[in-house]
Amino acid sequence: MIKKLLITFLVLAVGVLGYLQLRSFRLSFTFTEGKTAKVTRGDLTVPIEAVGEVLPARRIEIKAEASGEVLEILKQPGDVVRAGDAIIRLDREEEKRNHDRAQQEVSAAEARLERAKLTLNNLERVELRRANELVAQLDAQHYHAEFRFTKTRELADATDDELIAAETNVNVLASRVRDAAAGRDGVLIQIGIAAKDVSIAEATLKSAQQTLGDALERLEKTEIRSPIDGMIGEMRTQVGEVIQGGKTTLTGGTLLATVIDTSKLIVRAEVDEAEIGRVYDIAPAWAKPGSADRTALPTDWTAAAQGQEGLPVIRVDTFRDETFTGIIERILPEPKKVQEAVYYPVDVVIISENRGKLFKGMRADVTFTADRVSNVLLCPEEAIVEGPRGDLGVYVPDRDAGEEHATKFVACKLGLSNGMYSEVMEGLEEGAVVYTKLPVGPSNRDRK
Repeated sequence: MIKKLLITFLVLAVGVLGYLQLRSFRLSFTFTEGKTAKVTRGDLTVPIEAVGEVLPARRIEIKAEASGEVLEILKQPGDVVRAGDAIIRLDREEEKRNHDRAQQEVSAAEARLERAKLTLNNLERVELRRANELVAQLDAQHYHAEFRFTKTRELADATDDELIAAETNVNVLASRVRDAAAGRDGVLIQIGIAAKDVSIAEATLKSAQQTLGDALERLEKTEIRSPIDGMIGEMRTQVGEVIQGGKTTLTGGTLLATVIDTSKLIVRAEVDEAEIGRVYDIAPAWAKPGSADRTALPTDWTAAAQGQEGLPVIRVDTFRDETFTGIIERILPEPKKVQEAVYYPVDVVIISENRGKLFKGMRADVTFTADRVSNVLLCPEEAIVEGPRGDLGVYVPDRDAGEEHATKFVACKLGLSNGMYSEVMEGLEEGAVVYTKLPVGPSNRDRK
C-alpha cells in the first residue's frame, strides 16, 4: 500500500515539474517571438503595374501583285532580311504573256495615233488651205463681176441681154462663193473631228502604256522582295501553290508572308483607368493625347530617353532574371473594356540593348514610376501600425521600462509608400530598430 502511494506521489511530482518547465518554456518562447527591422536610408519609387504584349512597331503584310505558281521560297519565318532581299519567286510565264499583250496594245495605239495625226495634219495644212484659197479666189471673181455689172448699167447703150448676162454672172459667182465657204466649214468640222480622234488616240495610248507599265511591274514582281529591314514573321504560301495578283482580285492579292520591323519593338500596356491619370502626368509631352504642348515624336528614342528618370521597366516570363527599359511613346485615348474593367493602352518603346531577345506576342509586365524620392529614411510597411490615439507610427524597444521585451509607440510623419516601404519624414532616425511583429507578453498582449 505504501509502495503504491509512493509511486503515485512520484508520478504527480513529475507531472507538476513537467508542467512548470513547459509553462516556463512557452513564456520564454512567447517573449522571444517578436521580429524587428531597422530603419534604413535609400531611394523609394512608387510603381504603377500594368500588363501588356510585345509588338513590332510595324508589321507589313506582303501580298501578291503578280499571278503565277510559287516556284521557290527563299526565306523562312525567323530569317533576318534586308530591304530588297528576294523572299519568294513565282513562275513568270503568265505575267510574260500579259506583258507581251500589253506591248502589242501599245504598238497598235501608237499606230492609231500616228494615223490620226496624219489625218489632222492633212486637213489643217492641205484641205483647209485649199478651201481658203478657193473662197478667196471666188470672192475676187465675185467682186469683179459686181464691178462689171455696175459699169454695164451705167452705159447708156447697154442692151438688156448684156445687163442680164452681167447680173447672172454675179449671181453665179455669189453662189459659188457660198458653196466654197460651206466647203471650208466642212473642212473645219472635219478638223474638229480629227482633233478629237487624236485626243482619243492619245488617251488610248496613255492607257495602253499604263497597262504595259503595270504588266512590266507585275512581271518584275514575280520575284517578291522584302520592303523593309526586319524579320520574316509568317510564311503563308508553299511551293506549287498558284496565287492571284492584286490587280485581278478585290482583296488585293493573296497574302504570302509578313515582315516584322525589328528595329523598333513596343509593349502595348493596358493601364487601369484608376492609374491612367498618374501615367499621363509622368508621360512626355509627345505622348499625351490632346495636350496643347504636344510635340513631334522623336526619331531617336534612345537619345530621347537621355536625362529622363523613372523610365518604364519591362519584364517577361521567358527572361525573369532580366529587365528591359522603355520610354512612353503615346497614350491611346480609346479605352479597352474587359467586363466591368476599363483599361487605356499605353505604347512603350523598348530601348534597352537586350531588346533583340523579345518576340512578338510575349506577355510583358510593365512598371511605370509614378513618384520617386531619393536618400530618404525607409521603414518596412509591415512595421507601421495605428497607435493608441489613432495616429500612425511604429513600436520600438522601450529600454527605459526595466522590463525585458517592453515596447513603446512612436508616432511618425510618413510620406510616399510603395507597399513594401514607407518614407519616414519625422519621428525616427536612421538605424532605429522597429518591430515588424510585436512580442506577445503581459505588457504587449493588447497592443496592435
